[in-house]
Amino acid sequence: MTFAVFRARGYTAVELLMAISVFGIGVAGIISMEKVTSASNQDAKNLAIATHIAESWLDVLQADGAAWNHPSPQNSVSDLQTDTVWLQQVIPTPNTWFLPQYEAVRFNFGPAFDALGNPVNTTNLTNAVFCSHLRLSWLYPENASSGNGLIRAEVRVFWLRDGQSSPQASVSPCAAAMPIGSISGNSSSFHFVQKITAIRENMTQ
Repeated sequence: MTFAVFRARGYTAVELLMAISVFGIGVAGIISMEKVTSASNQDAKNLAIATHIAESWLDVLQADGAAWNHPSPQNSVSDLQTDTVWLQQVIPTPNTWFLPQYEAVRFNFGPAFDALGNPVNTTNLTNAVFCSHLRLSWLYPENASSGNGLIRAEVRVFWLRDGQSSPQASVSPCAAAMPIGSISGNSSSFHFVQKITAIRENMTQ
């Protein structure tokens, strides 16, 4: 009687190393993909929050404009400088950005916001992540006889890119001490979102 002899054949060291190499390449690709996905999700989150902040600013400026009632046929004295918080800083030159003040009485709103988009009091900017500037200019100057003033309001919200630091290391981008010029056009250090609206004098009073 003849018996067939079967011998189990194992993997060689070369085959094992090749399998480990292929597996390592695949795992590295997955890890890299996860990093890109995570960074993209964070960027999308920041963009959504910044857009919400900019839109909130437009709403707040519209509310500020509700206090701008004169000049009008009933009263020729303008109340823009006395009754509004931010619109009073409108200027004829349209290319000047400014840091809006923090207002704690009527609006509890200002230039700085935390990572979730909540307003931050400028007395403590430790948690400030997003900052904002305003640019106000006349579209139609107020008129002593008919009123009907119209202001162009621009809001830009900005935040530091990943790995970037403030142009002045000891000064927060949201602080009054930060020069506006070091932020304007500085796309290598900041992300930007910009919104524009027009605010008409409230003639209901």
